Order: sequence, then C-alpha cells, then structure tokens
Amino acid sequence: MKSFSKKAVQLQQKKTRSSKIRNKAIRSLKTARKLHRKSTSAINSIQRRVSKIHAELDDVSNALQHSLAQKESIQRLKINAEERLKQEKERKKQIESEISSATSNVRDQLEFTLNTISDQINEIRNEIRQRNSIARKVEKIIEGCNTKKSKLCSQIKTASKSKPRIIKIMNESKKNVAKLEKRLPSLTKTEKNIRKNFSRINSVIREQAKRKKVSQTKSRRDKSRKAAEERRIQNLARKLATQMLAEKRKAPKKTKAKRKAPKKTKAKRKAPKKTKAKRKAPRKRR
Repeated sequence: MKSFSKKAVQLQQKKTRSSKIRNKAIRSLKTARKLHRKSTSAINSIQRRVSKIHAELDDVSNALQHSLAQKESIQRLKINAEERLKQEKERKKQIESEISSATSNVRDQLEFTLNTISDQINEIRNEIRQRNSIARKVEKIIEGCNTKKSKLCSQIKTASKSKPRIIKIMNESKKNVAKLEKRLPSLTKTEKNIRKNFSRINSVIREQAKRKKVSQTKSRRDKSRKAAEERRIQNLARKLATQMLAEKRKAPKKTKAKRKAPKKTKAKRKAPKKTKAKRKAPRKRR
C-alpha cells in the first residue's frame, strides 16, 4: 500500500510538471502565433504603405517633371521675348532717328511704324511679365514637389529601415510556431500517459482501501461479536452465580452432632451398679 501511495505521489508530481510544461508550451505557441501575425501584418502594412508612398512619389515626380519642363519652356519663351523686345527697341531707335531727317510724307509712315513698334514692345513686355509670373508659380510648384519628394523618400527610407527587423521577428516567430506545434503533441501524449497511469494507481489504491475497509469492518464485526459473546457468557455466569447464591440462601443449615461430655463419676460409696450394654452401631449396607 505504501509503495503504491509513494508511486501515486510521484505520478502526481510528474502530472503537475507535465501540465505546467504543456501549458507553458501552449502559452508560448499562442505568443509566437500572435507575434507572427503581428509581424506579418506589420510587413504587409509596410509594403502597402511603401507602395502607396511610391505611387504618390511617382505622381509627385511626374508633376515635378511637368513643372520643370514648363519652367524650361517659359525660360525659352522669355528669352525669345526678350530678344524680340531688344530688336523692337533697336528698330524703334532707328525709326526715331529716321523721322528727324525724313520728309513729311515719309514721316507720317515712319510715325505709324513707330506706333506699331511701340505697341509690339508693350505686348512683348506684357508677355514677359506674364512669363515671369507663371515662372514664379512654377518655381513654387517645383519647390513644393521637391519638398514632398524629399519627405516621401524619407518615409520610404524609415519604413524600409524597420522592415528588416520586423522580417527577422516574423521569421523567428514562424520557426518557434513550427517547433512548438511539433513538440506539443508529444507533451500532450506524455501528460495523457501520466494521467492514465495515475488513474490506474488511484484505482488500485481505492480498491486496496476498499478491501482494507471491508477487512476492518469484518474485524470490528468479529470483535464486536466476540465481545458480545463474552458479555453473554459473563451475563450467564453472573445469572448462574446469582441463582446458585439464592438457592444456597434458601437451603436449611445442617447442624453438627454435639459430642456429649463424659459424665464425671462420683466416689462410690455403695456398690457400683451394673452398666447396661452399649448398643452396637448398625452395620453399613453394602
């Protein structure tokens, strides 16, 4: 019985340890799965974010290229306008010098040409002012595009910088998940076997305890019967002794035959009398 109890205690300790190990493995597996899901989600989020930033960066780059091309075109138009303005100014000076020495008829024609040139000069100047205004706007757009492009590139760099660390976590958690998933069935099987053996030992102990209880009950019953029998015998003996004592009290007491004291003979004064013959005692019957 003691050996079974000792073995039951050992199995109980093993069962507790195996349960702790299995529960710890389950918690570790849950943690690893959660970490893998988080890292995978983080990687996917980073990829989506980087893709979105790249798309936005492409739009900014296209807008920048368009603005740069527009700026270049404005610069060319402005240069052309300035050259034309220069030429028109030279023509104006030339005509003004010709008017002073020209006849009246020629002067009228030259004045008309001069007015036309002046109008063209004003138009060119307006064109140049418009080109400058557009160029300033384009410059602001280019500056904004460059700033946004730099910011987007910085975001891509930051996201890409954290990506390797998250990828490492994802790979490690994936390995841990595979390792724990492979180990957990073995731990479960071990715990199941220990529980089974523990249940068997408990059954044996319960059966032995039951037998011991039955034996003790039988022993107590036998002792009780023996004690009852002894009490019964004692009661009978007591009753018998009481009865004998009562009968002894009721029986008449036997009187013992008193011996007759020998008679003292007086001094004979006279002749002694003849004594009678003694009776013979009756013979006992055989």
